[in-house]
Amino acid sequence: MEAHKRPERARATFIGHSSVLIELGGLNLITDPNFSRLIFTIWRRSKVGLKAKDLPPLDVILVSHGHYDHLNLSSLKKLPRDAVVVVARGLEQYPRRLGFPDVRVLRWWESTEVKGARIFAVPARHFPGRSLWNRDSWYQGYIIQTTKTIYFAGDTGPFKEMSRLGELFPIDLAFLPIGAYKPWSVFGHHMTPEDAIEAMGRLRAKRAVPIHWGAFKLSFEAMNEPPVRMLRAAREKGVSSRVSILKPGQQLDF
Repeated sequence: MEAHKRPERARATFIGHSSVLIELGGLNLITDPNFSRLIFTIWRRSKVGLKAKDLPPLDVILVSHGHYDHLNLSSLKKLPRDAVVVVARGLEQYPRRLGFPDVRVLRWWESTEVKGARIFAVPARHFPGRSLWNRDSWYQGYIIQTTKTIYFAGDTGPFKEMSRLGELFPIDLAFLPIGAYKPWSVFGHHMTPEDAIEAMGRLRAKRAVPIHWGAFKLSFEAMNEPPVRMLRAAREKGVSSRVSILKPGQQLDF
């Protein structure tokens, strides 16, 4: 892979699961960093698209919620302590214990600024906590506004405020989760591939990249099923040219 520079064009590199490196307007940002080969007893099924040591200098780390595949402490330990960490309420103690001095807690619709970029916490439909016994933290997605507008959904099912996001923000690229939708008991807290295509329309997003698939076996659908179904749904809706399926390590300039 070519050496990372701060490009004039916006660039996204899919690391895997919900981890994406976004280089945008001079800002380097990573979402839900996870470089782990194992979560409890669940082995990673695909390669890590970009190792922590090969990342460019990071400005921002976004954490959507506290589940172990999203707030992954062994992965956070590998990242530079001078990066700003943005978290949902109830999660701030974790990066602080690891030595991150600038940890910013946002609630839904609150925002913060880093290097001229405005970052908003936005609603999601999921469930909180680090475990069944610790449910005190929260969950959210993010809007990043600088030279372009990015929506990182985090982990979510469909929710009515998506239409409001589309009205408030001119979304150039949406990162939408498409995995872990079987069995029915998880329905509503995750999106199916068809839900993600529907969400594109409600968000008025110019382009979408699926996340939260292909790395960890978290539910009962086949590992390669989500992107196949998403592309089929995109063709049926006439939006296949606006959907980019990235394998780990692949990049999208937009």
